[in-house]
Amino acid sequence: MSLTRYRYFALVADHGSVREAADALRVAPSAISRQIASLEEDYGTPLFERRARGMRLTTAGTAVLETARTILDSVQSARAAIDELQGMKRGHVRVWTVEGAMDDFVYPALAEFSAAHPSVSFDIMVASSDQLVQRLLDDEADMVVAFNPIQHRSVLSLAEIADALVVAAHPDDAVAARQSVRIAEIGEMRLALPDRTFGLRRLVDDMVAAAGIALKPALVTNSIQSLRSFARAGLGLSILTRCATRRDVVEGRLVAVPLQGRNLRKACLKICVRNGRTLSPAARALARHLARSARSYAAGHV
Repeated sequence: MSLTRYRYFALVADHGSVREAADALRVAPSAISRQIASLEEDYGTPLFERRARGMRLTTAGTAVLETARTILDSVQSARAAIDELQGMKRGHVRVWTVEGAMDDFVYPALAEFSAAHPSVSFDIMVASSDQLVQRLLDDEADMVVAFNPIQHRSVLSLAEIADALVVAAHPDDAVAARQSVRIAEIGEMRLALPDRTFGLRRLVDDMVAAAGIALKPALVTNSIQSLRSFARAGLGLSILTRCATRRDVVEGRLVAVPLQGRNLRKACLKICVRNGRTLSPAARALARHLARSARSYAAGHV
């Protein structure tokens, strides 16, 4: 086959020796010599100078080597693409996410991905940001979608979405009529907050500490849904991200009032994988899709 001839030719060019190329391929040197002689016959010119210390490319051989590498690279790319398609047919991906990103980001992105790859199945698991990082490090998750995850050298962020903090209020609450709420005011409010395994809670704690405020939340929970329900029931106010409240705001069940202050920082939703881990074709494709979706989402919600 021509492909075999080019592969043998390129390896001899790399090693400068038929015998060393034969050892690398575990074939007889005579088999390589025959393939090179056949290639030289096709091109009608010597491709190597035969020397006592090995083989050296002629000018023609240098030109053919460039063609050989192009052919071999193209075949390798085609094989990789076929492997990718075969992997996609039977792929299964484990995604762990913060609850607050599911409605507005994760499931819309999955719907687009599934339309193109209907045979890929998923595990979708919900946890706090600290727990998500641990699942990633333990290889229990192929990728995670986390708010302000803890920094770790083995966690690689593929894309991120900056998201504003808001005070979620029932439409009849007095706060709902305001344009903004200052950080200095929230210490006096009846608040619901996530527990300290949440990146959102860590962000809030850092801001109020910098402002010299002590918080005494009326409710602490490990559920974003509970935070929304607390505010929707008129029990008080919840600090959430705009992404986590978007559906309730659209449906008129909550009002999201921007939080403002000198020490204010934005929450950051990140798409992360474990650095150095080889993902399945389906997982790689979904990770790329989520990263693209994150960039599109960020551009559309500036």
